[in-house]
Amino acid sequence: MPGIKDGEFEATDSATSRSIASLSQLATFAINGGCLPAQYERLSTILYGHLRSTGLPQFTQSLEERRLGELQVPILSMNTLGVTLPLWLACNEISDRLLRRLLRHWQDVRQWIVFFHDKIITRPEVDLELRVLCKKSVLEYMGLLQHSLVLTWSQHIPADKDLMRVISSLWLLEINNPLFSSWCSTYTQFHHQRDSAIFNSAILIAHEIDVKVDWANIMEVFGNDYDYFAHTAVAHLRYELSQDPPDMECIAWDVHVVSALALIANLHLALLKQGSLFACLDVLNFVVSNSWEGDNRKYAARCIANAAVYLKEGLEDLDGVPLVLTLLRMNLIPTLLKCEPLLPLADNDTARDQPGQLLGRILASYTIYRSVLKRVIPLIEQVQEAGEDRHLQKGSLLYRDWQRFKEVVRERAKMLKPDYPTPHAVQHCHNERCSRVDPLGTFRRCGGCLHSFYCSKECQRFDWQQGKHKAYCQRIQERYVRTDGQMFMTSCNDFRFFESVIIAELRKHQERIVAHKLKVNVVEFDFTKGVTDVVFDSLRLDPKPFKILCPCEQFSHDRWESLLVRARRSREQLVLVRAYIPGGMSRKILLRGYELRRVLKNDWSVENKLVFPHRLCLTFTCCGRPSDTRLEGTSGKCLRERRVGHA
Repeated sequence: MPGIKDGEFEATDSATSRSIASLSQLATFAINGGCLPAQYERLSTILYGHLRSTGLPQFTQSLEERRLGELQVPILSMNTLGVTLPLWLACNEISDRLLRRLLRHWQDVRQWIVFFHDKIITRPEVDLELRVLCKKSVLEYMGLLQHSLVLTWSQHIPADKDLMRVISSLWLLEINNPLFSSWCSTYTQFHHQRDSAIFNSAILIAHEIDVKVDWANIMEVFGNDYDYFAHTAVAHLRYELSQDPPDMECIAWDVHVVSALALIANLHLALLKQGSLFACLDVLNFVVSNSWEGDNRKYAARCIANAAVYLKEGLEDLDGVPLVLTLLRMNLIPTLLKCEPLLPLADNDTARDQPGQLLGRILASYTIYRSVLKRVIPLIEQVQEAGEDRHLQKGSLLYRDWQRFKEVVRERAKMLKPDYPTPHAVQHCHNERCSRVDPLGTFRRCGGCLHSFYCSKECQRFDWQQGKHKAYCQRIQERYVRTDGQMFMTSCNDFRFFESVIIAELRKHQERIVAHKLKVNVVEFDFTKGVTDVVFDSLRLDPKPFKILCPCEQFSHDRWESLLVRARRSREQLVLVRAYIPGGMSRKILLRGYELRRVLKNDWSVENKLVFPHRLCLTFTCCGRPSDTRLEGTSGKCLRERRVGHA
């Protein structure tokens, strides 16, 4: 479009002080490239002139209806600057001067933003249309946060308590009152910013420049209610999923907001309670169930990466087994397989690998539970019968993880057969002073933690009063605040299946075990990574294998050290196993002991020595962190090193 003629520009320019129509006309020229760089500079000067803070007192003192009409000019001026500055900052001829002008006038504009929020937008008695216009105008200007060219300006926003309060408040208002929604079926050149984009950008900038966000200040917007804050984040995501047409860019922002807020200690748990995991699975289902064109394909890939990351981390922070079973019922496996066409568009290799990690590492690791394995087997058959895995490209990351997942399931499925040889499942009394071992199901289970077993009331009483069980039991019960008091017990069938898997892994390495010619063979298995990691003769065992500062690690390690000493007194060759089992916050450390000759022959037909050290079966379940190692709830910064696929 040719530039506007000087005479026409001057005539329109001179009329802007008294005509909203003239100001709108110049704004349209600036947006559509209809003016020259010098003319835009002149226009920006005019617009900033209408936003001088000297004009505010007349409004702050009185908000009579006759005065509200005069706000149309500053509203349009702020809106126009927000829309046009990103376009003209790309013009090398004037970009430096525009940036200096942005910084010079910021304090004036900032006062107008706070005024619009405090005196107009949040006041129910003010005309609704004016409130909506003010909100849109503020959004358009704060949309500058998304542009790297203005970082010298935007870097100050995350530490600005008033501005962060405004941004958070507008983000909340969109959910509380649909009339203030920034979604639109057709966005105009004057109104196209979204609340979540601005909120997300502020969090990202804080991380990138290492600035602490005052979360206590933001929490005041939500009445210091973490559940309310979390509900707002999840509601934004679900709201965007319900819109037609969907704004994929905003959905990507909302997924990232949820995953970023999850790094804040109290918000993390609140998000899980509000169903954030299932909302992210809904995002995956939504993305793979539709076709996307243009930039939406890129945003869809970001949604996949961030949703997969959040699902992975969420499984590790709740009781894993019931959550995995629920996600399987919600078609997690076929959904992950359908992600592949979009993965090449993800931002980096780490992002592209996330669905495969969830499938080949997390889900595969949980098949050590019989209850999970029996659910997975028919799901794989259904996927293959429907041909939902045929589109996977051989050699791709997702194809590799799918094959790994199937191989683990295929191997463990053999152990479900009735004639599969396995040792008699036993229990070892948790009282350290007792060495009694009986068949599984014989001992009484602690009614508090549901994870420790005793051969008698006397042993249970002794371990509570003089042993370590009191602290362990209380910590486990405190941990279940995460699941609203619901406690998941590991079934006897799952315990029996653990034995089968451990023996099968030992037999894979029997030649190496025999070659060592040790009286007590010490083996360590890590079943938490999909592919089993094994360490032989690990006499220098790490006392804190999970690296989560959990007392259960020290409890189990102390017990393990004492058991090793006693096992060396045996006249028979033994295999002692320490195994790590996935389970989210219910992750487990298993201590097992077997006679070597029985392991080598895989002969458990006659087993009459149910005594230690010939048999050992102890289980320690994670009893929680002594303190949450996530961000401090009041002034923590957003640590995104573990996040991928920036939205």
